[in-house]
Amino acid sequence: MKITDSFRKVEMISTDKVRKWIAEKKEGELTLIDVRESEEYNEGHLPGALLIPLSDLLDRINELDPAKPTITYCRMGNRSRAAAALLMGQGFNEAYNIEGGINAWKGYVATGTYEVGMFLLEGRKTTEELISLAWALEDGTRMFYERVGELVKDREAKQLFSSLVAAEQKHKIILFQTYRQIKGRDITEEFLKKEFLKDFMEGGVSVEETLEWLKAQDKTLQDILELCMQVETNSLDLYSKMLHEIEDVNSKKVFSVLIDEEKAHLSRMGKLLGGKLNK
Repeated sequence: MKITDSFRKVEMISTDKVRKWIAEKKEGELTLIDVRESEEYNEGHLPGALLIPLSDLLDRINELDPAKPTITYCRMGNRSRAAAALLMGQGFNEAYNIEGGINAWKGYVATGTYEVGMFLLEGRKTTEELISLAWALEDGTRMFYERVGELVKDREAKQLFSSLVAAEQKHKIILFQTYRQIKGRDITEEFLKKEFLKDFMEGGVSVEETLEWLKAQDKTLQDILELCMQVETNSLDLYSKMLHEIEDVNSKKVFSVLIDEEKAHLSRMGKLLGGKLNK
């Protein structure tokens, strides 16, 4: 399986088609997953939907049958888009995302979507190339979280993004040390900087374009957290694929650490998102 498989275009499915599928298919022939937080799920969910928060999806993926059509949804379709992409990357041939999420199911009109493109991965196969790419994307994500931290007003959110900035910087250091060890010579971080990768972050999207999307749409804290969870999910899936591609034992250990930390980031975002819904 190629690293880029999980970032191919996710097939969107309308609420009308989902209703038709649920009505026509027998019990157990279709998997419907709500990837929101438990607080959101308890306020209302689609009939028969299994609750698996986005932050838990990779750890619980063995609970699902990849042979069955699997439909994901969230509030507006952003988190569930990332979830469907993750499932596709893990061998689910029929993974769909409900267009507009549960809001569309209720008859609301969804706003703009957040597109993901992992074109940056094409042609990169060696351990050095993958580590170099990961370093650049971590740097872009660090810049993004710095800027997002300036946008949000909520104290807890500011603290979260501040800690994420520090985490991304730590990841850069770990990746740089690993890269230098593989090269077997003393190099500086300047060696890893590639002009065409400047200002891109995990998920392969532009920092500036994503920030403009947030500002133009006048996004709420919930919108921001959902978007960041999508970015982290794409990163988690990317690192999972890199782990399988890389043969160097020490590098594998590094990406295992990164995977665990990305999971922790997702969990923290999810908990903050769930906690803010009741306030």
